[in-house]
Amino acid sequence: MEELTATISMSRKINLGNYEAADAFISVGGITHETTEADVIALLDGPGKETFEILKTRLRAQVARMRNEGGQ
Repeated sequence: MEELTATISMSRKINLGNYEAADAFISVGGITHETTEADVIALLDGPGKETFEILKTRLRAQVARMRNEGGQ
């Protein structure tokens, strides 16, 4: 039997002003009963952090674009 894994996800709504909002979402998958806190921290501080920074930059650019275009 294949080992069961879990995925933990979080999302937040970001207020864009003028009654508009965008959603931000993060997920960590492949968590097993053997996954430790150190494993998750290493993932989030390594490739996860690099990926987060890239996504944060893109999200900020998209939010700025949406604000400039009036949410269209």
